[in-house]
Amino acid sequence: MEGLPVGQRLKSALEAAFEAAAFTLSSLPALMLAWLCLRIAEAIHAAAAGVPHSTLFGVGIGNDTLSLLRYGFVFLLGSLPLAFIASQRLRIACLGTLWSALLCADAALLQYHWVAGVPLGADLFAYSGDEVATVMASGWQASPLLLAALVLGLGVLWGVLLLSRHELWPRASGRMAGIALAASLAAFALLPARIVPAVVHTDADLGFVINKAAFFADSNLAGLRGQAAQASDHGTLQGQAPWDGKDPHYPFLRAERTPDTLGPLLRRADAPPNLVFVIVEGLGRSFSGPGARLGSFTPFLDELAGRSLYFENFLAGQGRTFGVLTTIFGSLPFGEHGLAALGERMPRHDSLLSILKGQGYDLRFYSGSNMEFDNEGLFLRRQGVDSIVSEKDYGPDAERANDWGYADRDLMDMALRREAAARATPYATIIQTTSMHTPFTFPGKDAYLQRVDAHVARLGLRERPEYRAQREVFASILYTDDALRLFFEKASTLPGYANTVFVITGDHRLPELPMDTRIERYHVPLIIHSPLLKAPGSVKSVSSQFDIAPSLLAWLSKDYGLKAPRQVTWLGTGLDTEKSFRNLHAIPLKQTKTEMSDFISGTAYLAQGNLYMLGDGMETERADNPAALSLAQAQFHAFLKANRQAGTSTALAPEGGALAGWGGERSLHGTPLVQQAGDVAVRGLRPRPDAKRLAIEATFSNSAATESRAFAPLLVIADAHGVEIGETTGEARRLGAGESASITLRANLPRLPSGTYYISVIPSHPDTGRAIGVGQYHVELKL
Repeated sequence: MEGLPVGQRLKSALEAAFEAAAFTLSSLPALMLAWLCLRIAEAIHAAAAGVPHSTLFGVGIGNDTLSLLRYGFVFLLGSLPLAFIASQRLRIACLGTLWSALLCADAALLQYHWVAGVPLGADLFAYSGDEVATVMASGWQASPLLLAALVLGLGVLWGVLLLSRHELWPRASGRMAGIALAASLAAFALLPARIVPAVVHTDADLGFVINKAAFFADSNLAGLRGQAAQASDHGTLQGQAPWDGKDPHYPFLRAERTPDTLGPLLRRADAPPNLVFVIVEGLGRSFSGPGARLGSFTPFLDELAGRSLYFENFLAGQGRTFGVLTTIFGSLPFGEHGLAALGERMPRHDSLLSILKGQGYDLRFYSGSNMEFDNEGLFLRRQGVDSIVSEKDYGPDAERANDWGYADRDLMDMALRREAAARATPYATIIQTTSMHTPFTFPGKDAYLQRVDAHVARLGLRERPEYRAQREVFASILYTDDALRLFFEKASTLPGYANTVFVITGDHRLPELPMDTRIERYHVPLIIHSPLLKAPGSVKSVSSQFDIAPSLLAWLSKDYGLKAPRQVTWLGTGLDTEKSFRNLHAIPLKQTKTEMSDFISGTAYLAQGNLYMLGDGMETERADNPAALSLAQAQFHAFLKANRQAGTSTALAPEGGALAGWGGERSLHGTPLVQQAGDVAVRGLRPRPDAKRLAIEATFSNSAATESRAFAPLLVIADAHGVEIGETTGEARRLGAGESASITLRANLPRLPSGTYYISVIPSHPDTGRAIGVGQYHVELKL
């Protein structure tokens, strides 16, 4: 070609390029069939997890096809080097090798999703190399099903590629390749990333139907384009969020106004009390506590909750562990990837720990893991923690459980020994568990696997795929619950126990167990246990981990004279101890280090751009209210903008902020919240005397300025294991603006025998029976 004119040489090169692209286009069926093998394996795995795979399989295939159409240009443009290879055999070898690597990568993304419960996106690059190595070493357990599907897929890939050499195999032309290239580029620019029809109800459903490779690519491209940062500039709403400070340099700075909601529930001691925090890895409400959707697998924690203050509708601020320390102890914003991820660039801030340290408290931390993961050790050292026990401090008498470190039983033994020898008062101790984390290995595992089946039978739970497919997960829950039993049984002998308050919560909900709703990832219990507690009780009002530090400091300030900053950067406004369901908070939720698309404001729940109504039990219903959606989005964007600014600043508050004693106006109401116009709420339940059958009196109220929609009062009755045994629907009615009404519902059942039952009363749609207001769910009733 050297002697040809430039124009002819360019034409020849272009023809060769299109011919190479046509060769790749003709070979694509091989890759599509290989992908189908992985999709079938994914359907089998989803079926074992309770996902309706038969209904959703077609949606998954549709998303796979859409992904190939959107990213087809990458395959076609990537085939240009084939123009320099004349041998068809060598071309097939190159394509086969490249696509085999792609298939293996896709299988790895599937394995990650099966283990982590969420698809892998840009969060891969939010971790350091050492952290990624730790995750892979501890969590990588290749599924035999996936390995078989991968081997089959590779066989199909190479078999069809070799078959494509046959002269009868249909061939694409260069013109067809050009049309396909243009169509793919148009699809990438114009089409949505995925198809999500109405049959997709849960996050588990969504995780099944999306293409994992496309999700990974889309997530990372969005990060590179800075879409998240651009979105954070979309609208602000000054004065509509508790973090809207008046100083533009410190958007979270505001006057301290947290009320003391804990003091009235606790007896006053002679000295400032000790604090012990137990942060349980993966502890979620769906498998712990009364009315747990999967049945409760924490018998000890349930018993402890019965002697404690128990928050039923409590939320973690994060869907993974990366933010739990900053959220609980600092009520801090997240920054881009979690505030602790900034390392030495972490902005200066106050926290409950640093404030207690400055007023004479000893600070101690116990874990069985590596404290440099998620920069937890750095964060704790910055707060002034005196003693940090981690994996390096365990001796030969303890057995390492896995790459994460030592099991929870060894952790509790370590904490009990060290605490017995430590200075008694005042102190704040933190214990962070790890055994409820993949790979779910711990001493005595076989015995706990057998206990899972016995526990399911004892609870009388209906057979569910989760109990078979996730026996190791449920075994780890039972194991950790036993470890906590050991700790609390012996904690009563520790110095200062009579003057100690224990705070127990989960860092997030286990992702390995299927979730009915997206918010279930954040729904964790909160147990406040103490010899100082006047009486046990259950709280249905919503609070979050952002509210823990402000409330504890407000209590210590009012009852014990500890000083607090005059101005704070808390995201929380304090724990709400109202027994009936309500939410007075605005709560941002960050699922992973790189995804933050969830926000709660009152009863409005914004999730990935969709608006839901939040009810008791963290039940969610899709809401059609453009005005409320717009207000929720504006509040969320105001937070995102302030959050990004906090993540790039050197301090969250000016240096040298003054401390002060108790005083000033105090209220949980931090901001005007998004409200659903016309919502009806159930404010109270009580049994009524009836000689023949169960009767429940419920108070329904309409707090809106307009008349409510028509609703039918619905009473649902479940037995002690949460199994529904009957329901009753009252006559449809409306409530005027501000009106309340007491309605008695009589169960359509014969007189129930003595025992424990759970009742739910819901304002329901008169035709569909779906909730259209805020109900009261799983209220314990003893007959």
